[in-house]
Amino acid sequence: MAGTTVQADTRTSAALALSSTTLAFGSTALLIAAVLVVLRTVNSPAHTAWPALLLLVPLGALMVVSHHWRRPWIMLLHLLVGPACIGLYSLVILENAPAQIVESPFILALPQMAFVYTVAPNVLGVRSIVHIALAYVFGQVAVLLAALTVGRFPAFDFQTAAASLVILVVAVSNLVLRRRALRDRRAVERARREAEAIAYQRELESQVVALFHDTVLSELTVLAARPPGPLEPSQRASIERDLTMIVEGTWWPGDRAGSGGAASADGQLPAAVAETVRSARAEGVEVEVRGDLGSLQRLSAATTTALALALGQGLVNVQRHSGASRAEIVVDSAAEAVVVMLADPGVGFDAASVPGDRLGVSQSILGRIRDAGGEAQLFTAPGDGTAYILTLPVASPAASASASSPSSSPSASTAAGGAR
Repeated sequence: MAGTTVQADTRTSAALALSSTTLAFGSTALLIAAVLVVLRTVNSPAHTAWPALLLLVPLGALMVVSHHWRRPWIMLLHLLVGPACIGLYSLVILENAPAQIVESPFILALPQMAFVYTVAPNVLGVRSIVHIALAYVFGQVAVLLAALTVGRFPAFDFQTAAASLVILVVAVSNLVLRRRALRDRRAVERARREAEAIAYQRELESQVVALFHDTVLSELTVLAARPPGPLEPSQRASIERDLTMIVEGTWWPGDRAGSGGAASADGQLPAAVAETVRSARAEGVEVEVRGDLGSLQRLSAATTTALALALGQGLVNVQRHSGASRAEIVVDSAAEAVVVMLADPGVGFDAASVPGDRLGVSQSILGRIRDAGGEAQLFTAPGDGTAYILTLPVASPAASASASSPSSSPSASTAAGGAR
């Protein structure tokens, strides 16, 4: 819509510029014709040329009207009245002109050039080219009919032909350039849409990989590590939540956005984050949450959901790999972002040595935060513990308002377990 508006404004500006230029040229041509007629009348009183002066008045009036009001009916009126005035003007001039005037058609060419240049700028495009050609043909036919009437034939009018050719070249060039610009705009728009589609596809693939790791792989890892026998209630509940999420198709963050930002009943944490902390504590991890917890309400619901899932996977890694039984979540607020740190005093690891097919850190934590429009940093080394710094953009006021509506919490499936 915006591109169409810009195109229309550009076309209108070009039409106004061309119209002003041709109006000046046409007015000059009519003025010269009027001066020549007056000189003829003064120098040769026997030659009754003054009626030709009156016939220039309608042409001038139509020129001004066409410049200010570009309507189809005005164009039609101009194409009908203009040739009539030109024909009668030529008739008067040829009837009373000496031989040298008839041989030099300059005085006959001036009203025709004014007529052609008045018609030209009314529209840009194919119709403009047609109108210019019709104006030239109608003007030539009008002069020819006048010549046939009086039996006096002037020389070929090269002046009007050249002037018409110039304005035709301008109109055709304008048409070609505008169509080329339109093709270029369409190509840019098509490339933009394709780039957006590729980016969306990559984001979708990243989310699918992260959710696959958080659900299917995590549950399989838990089941493979357990001895035969009944599942614990928490593990059964986790598997049921994951199955429900997959069956209902609510695995995409936007589908679950409504539950991300609602405040929990027992504090300032959003419901999704509170559920993640509760699940980790149920698995035996001592989680300390402190800092500016209220700033988490500034996040959009989808961003809050992504944060909750990333924190959940980080807490799973604390439980399974760090060797520590406690973790710390610290929240800080900036002008346009919320910074969350998840740290544990465990054994740490060498991030460079993690195989590429291990998706817990790369996709479920770092990749998920980046897909949500934030930044994620990992600080760890063998024997030095692990810390994640997650920087998330705050939502617009409208998004924050929608995020505050109460609803149920999303699945905290990452609490089930998984590998780095």
